[in-house]
Amino acid sequence: MSRNTLCVILVLVAVVMLGGCRDGELSTVESTTSPAPVADDDNLLWGCAGRQGTVLDNDYFVINHDNQWKIPLWVAYYLSDANLVGDVDRTDDFRPDPDLSPGVRAELTDYAGSGYDRGHNAPAGAFVRSEEAMSSTFVLSNMSPQTPQLNRGRWKVLESEVRDLVRAVGKVWIFTGNVFMDDDSVLVDPLTTIGTNEVGVPTHCFKALLAVDDKGVFAAYAFLMPNMAQSLPGTSIDYALSVDRLEAITGFDFFPLLEDSIETACEGRLPLAWPVTDLLVHGGD
Repeated sequence: MSRNTLCVILVLVAVVMLGGCRDGELSTVESTTSPAPVADDDNLLWGCAGRQGTVLDNDYFVINHDNQWKIPLWVAYYLSDANLVGDVDRTDDFRPDPDLSPGVRAELTDYAGSGYDRGHNAPAGAFVRSEEAMSSTFVLSNMSPQTPQLNRGRWKVLESEVRDLVRAVGKVWIFTGNVFMDDDSVLVDPLTTIGTNEVGVPTHCFKALLAVDDKGVFAAYAFLMPNMAQSLPGTSIDYALSVDRLEAITGFDFFPLLEDSIETACEGRLPLAWPVTDLLVHGGD
């Protein structure tokens, strides 16, 4: 998919459910037809989440960019245990995205002195495989204003736990994004903006995960964290919800190319355990 194009459905995959997803576990599925020949590391293998902004594809991840509020609606990326191998240092080369025009993108000056961190959506720690991959995460189109308490606290922990999940399972497809909500969980325009370009400050940041192990076993997980100026109490499981519930809140449709029975079983369940690496290693037994 080229830059600045609309999101398109990339593949069709036909699968049939053999058993229901149990809470916090994986459900075994089996393909009934040969899937379309696609690259295994396709970031949108399971479909585009919708609500199209300006779509930017740099091979390592896909950004759906909100040109009005200058942050991602969502960023989609695939992680495997193999591509987490590497020791590249952070490049820290924060920069405006050259593929977006001034006026529809965030600038470095928007964040300067704002009190907000430049919070990665596709996290730098997941792209240590090469200097190019690492550097690609530092475009501001991959950033949203996050409080230091979130970005350096519970969100950072969640990102590390997602990488642990990848190492245990082998393949995880991820959507990370941002929403503006009022106290009644209704989508609204930003309550706060920063900088002369009025970069929107999300009230909440989210992740939707689809994990698949080498036996074709699926599980889905979702998290929604408030972007607040206090440290988030508890652990990541306290911010877990079903993918269906996250879809209802955000208006997105995550992993729409999943066969309906798989999508219903996996996306409708609230995880009861997280992290779940030991469970996933054993294929949900």
